[in-house]
Amino acid sequence: MKRDSIEFQEEIASRGIEHLIHFTPTINLLSIFEQGKLLSRSLLERFDIDQTDIFDYVEFTDNIRFDDKSYINLSIQHPNSFLFSRFRQKTVDESHIYWCVLKIDKKYVYHADTLFSVTNAANSHNKRNVGVTGDINKFRMMFANSLPIITSYSSKTITRNDLKNKYPTDEQAEVLVKNEIPVSDILQVCFKDEKDLATGKAALSDYDTSNFAVDASLFTNSRI
Repeated sequence: MKRDSIEFQEEIASRGIEHLIHFTPTINLLSIFEQGKLLSRSLLERFDIDQTDIFDYVEFTDNIRFDDKSYINLSIQHPNSFLFSRFRQKTVDESHIYWCVLKIDKKYVYHADTLFSVTNAANSHNKRNVGVTGDINKFRMMFANSLPIITSYSSKTITRNDLKNKYPTDEQAEVLVKNEIPVSDILQVCFKDEKDLATGKAALSDYDTSNFAVDASLFTNSRI
């Protein structure tokens, strides 16, 4: 726990934040359930666990993955639709790849090692000038009324407008969780439709799939 975890909990409650988010190809679900936890890339590599790396399918002009492999990248409340839609578009012809979204316990916000980034954590300007840190001020900054976002090819200011309190100002904001997240802290495994849900349940028939559900809203670009 962070030393000021009560402050974090109050901030989470006042904003109505319900869960954290991680999306992954469903082909990785079996591995996650076999291990009993969602693991960082460094642990997957250390234990030689084979999982589909979604970045193998999409090329980006910028580095968009945080360079410390010991962290798991999460969003707040809704997937980073910029990335999620790109991945889904690029894998649309890969018949073995379809997607699920994991809703994860919000308590990881105030775990001792958790870090926050107001935009994509790999953004070099952000890392140098704003910082990726674990303090309450950085967490609050994720919800600033306006945020300047500078990349290698553009500069813009994002404003909240009518965005609900539970959403970060920039949809690419990240919560970075160290090393692992037990399956018991995955609140729900969400699928786009009943067909994907049925396929997911069948693939994990040896495990408890009672928290598998359809939540089509997570597969849209809008935060509502």
